[in-house]
Amino acid sequence: MAAQDHSSTWTHSLEEDVEPASAANPSKACWYRAHVALRADLTAMAGMLELFTKQVDGNKAITREQAAAADKYVTTTMKFLHHHHANEDDIATPYLSTRFNMDEKICADHKRLETLMEAYSGGMKKLLASTDLQEQRTLLAGVKATFAELDPLCRQHFQEEETVAMPLMRKHFTLQEIEKNVVAKILRGMGPDDVGDYFRTLSKEEFRSFAKQEHIPFFIRWILQWQVAKYKKNIWQPFEQQCLTAAH
Repeated sequence: MAAQDHSSTWTHSLEEDVEPASAANPSKACWYRAHVALRADLTAMAGMLELFTKQVDGNKAITREQAAAADKYVTTTMKFLHHHHANEDDIATPYLSTRFNMDEKICADHKRLETLMEAYSGGMKKLLASTDLQEQRTLLAGVKATFAELDPLCRQHFQEEETVAMPLMRKHFTLQEIEKNVVAKILRGMGPDDVGDYFRTLSKEEFRSFAKQEHIPFFIRWILQWQVAKYKKNIWQPFEQQCLTAAH
């Protein structure tokens, strides 16, 4: 007997899950929101490396202020990315695999990604600890080479999850089943900085729309907004000022 198709139980379309947020439909589903946030992080880190390259090539060393801001942002971002993969491996994939076979490549990609993430994080730690211009130049070249592999592989992986795994999830599970057995467990494991990174790219209007779609209680919305504001003040804004603005 053919498995029951649960696609009709989802209150928003597949297109709303896998297309970027827009002015016409800013909220989007929480499944895509993590990928939106992480894509923005990849773009920001690419911008950081570009600025550092121009600066070092101009015989100006990475400053201690830049290093402190970059270290805090990169550490937080990579932790969020690690958690994202762990949530898929430990929560989402085991549950989804009870009704359909997950694509082997999607699962295997995590091993390669984790290896590249460790290499990138380690390389950044060494780069940001250095105060010698020539050493920074050498270390920066290695970090850029690793990121040149990590960035496209991450983006390709996100795209495959959205176009392969997500339609199967919606077909084999109801929205209520996924919210209870996957989403709720993932949300319980998110720390304040994860929340900040997750929602950083949303405007206040977009956040309200998202919270309404996901039925987030008013008091919880206030806590989330406070965590986002704290993240922006302590992590994102110093990074943006020190590492994405060419005034050094």
